[in-house]
Amino acid sequence: MKGKKAVLMIVAIALVSIAAVVISISVFFQNNQTQNDNASWIEGTVAKKEDARILVISGKDEAELKDLTEEEMLEGVSEAIWFSLSIDQAKRVSEFDKVRISYSRVSDSFPGKASATSVRVIDEESQN
Repeated sequence: MKGKKAVLMIVAIALVSIAAVVISISVFFQNNQTQNDNASWIEGTVAKKEDARILVISGKDEAELKDLTEEEMLEGVSEAIWFSLSIDQAKRVSEFDKVRISYSRVSDSFPGKASATSVRVIDEESQN
């Protein structure tokens, strides 16, 4: 009788452990921003860089942004977002780089504010 109880106890512990692992994996993929289908993206120019955040403006290039104040940069622009970056992302980006950034949520302010989920510097030579 003791052997049956021990086996049942081991089976119960194994089932609970498997259920915990499955639930943990499921929660991870639901909360992982790179797995969300509703991610948005913007392509534009890094107009300003301050520590680990950048202002990306779509529709303007370096020649149109250089030596302007932030207010002047934003005139006539429909899409502009301040992005918070990780340290690694911030190291790869410089002012006036052309970038493609994905994000999941952006504030309703103008310019918007968001956290970048991925940052890719666009090589101008590959576009030509």
